[in-house]
Amino acid sequence: MATKNPSTDAREPTKHESDPHECPFCGEYVASPGKGFMLHVEENPECDADFDAWRDRVADDVPGGWGG
Repeated sequence: MATKNPSTDAREPTKHESDPHECPFCGEYVASPGKGFMLHVEENPECDADFDAWRDRVADDVPGGWGG
């Protein structure tokens, strides 16, 4: 049986990966990446403003605009 090399088998998250249960704007825990995130944004004016700014910046990247 081969011995696993922990340096190649262990996967460390990079700084580019994000936790789907973490608000990308403030870092606070959100209950779910979907509805929980939207509720968090609605309840936190700073995150709401950052989310609106983000949507404005990426609006042209989504053909037909955003749904929902």
